Amino acid sequence: MPRNTKITLIVILVVGISLLHYLTDQSRYHYHVFYGELYFLPIVLAGLWFGLRGALAASLGITGCYLPFVYWHWNGFSPDDFDRMLSVTLYNSIAALIGVLKDREIIAHERLLKAESLVAMGKSLAGVAHDMKTPLVAIGGLARLLQKKFKNDDPDREKSDIIIRQTERLEKMMHNMLTFSKPLALQLSHGSLNEVVQTSLNIVAETAQKKEVTIESLLSPDLPAVAFDAMRMEQVIANLTLNAVQASPEREKVSIQTSMVDNNIVIDVADCGSGISLDHRAKVFDPFFTTKKEGTGLGLAIVRKIVEAHKGSLEISDNAPKGTIFRVMLPKR
Repeated sequence: MPRNTKITLIVILVVGISLLHYLTDQSRYHYHVFYGELYFLPIVLAGLWFGLRGALAASLGITGCYLPFVYWHWNGFSPDDFDRMLSVTLYNSIAALIGVLKDREIIAHERLLKAESLVAMGKSLAGVAHDMKTPLVAIGGLARLLQKKFKNDDPDREKSDIIIRQTERLEKMMHNMLTFSKPLALQLSHGSLNEVVQTSLNIVAETAQKKEVTIESLLSPDLPAVAFDAMRMEQVIANLTLNAVQASPEREKVSIQTSMVDNNIVIDVADCGSGISLDHRAKVFDPFFTTKKEGTGLGLAIVRKIVEAHKGSLEISDNAPKGTIFRVMLPKR
């Protein structure tokens, strides 16, 4: 049924039931009780069709239509008046309950579809990466052997450089595809996340230096030791920091900060770039989505997979006055 048809049906039911209240003599009490029960029909339909917002819109519409009737027949808070006011409260309560349950069902269904899609994608990626591995190794190896035969001023040497660079790019993409397709087996051990941050910054230091981007670390000395996979978390922080450096203009600053928020360990990676639009924020963690010319679109997908394997979360926010903050939140365990 089209959306507009559903809305029209709900409006007709609300208005029609309200008219029955107003057109029926007040002395026919049992009729009004029956009409009051009928109000639940548009509430249930709105909740099932449109979730919480739809259910509340229907219940508030019913409240607006029914309250004048209650006011005109008010009798000093008699039992009938109390019953009518209780009905109004019940309409809105039931609407909220049905709406919340429906929204949760929709979210759970979307997560299930996404999980099934990721599983299918992972299997496909594993097959593609496996088929690519052998020819890439052969191409890269032969190109390096040929390059040794060329003199530095030989024009063919530049061509071999292009082959080697593109082969390395494909090898990196293949590695990311295999990483994304395989289930993560974490090697957990207790340690300091601050130490992992420092190690990760050393990995990115050369790239930042070439771009003249300063990396500032603000590490809380009060972080507790927690269980995590050091190699995987190093990959997370290095990837986010490298993205921040690449997003920032020359002679700008990237900051890495650790802290405790509620009962979570927080790692904030902030850049001074142009930011990420709201439309792209919903997609940046999707496999193969990228705004970079040389990007594979798997880096942030892998980062989120690692963070979620640690029972954590990854969030995006604005970095005032400009730029973006990627926040990793890990539960204290």
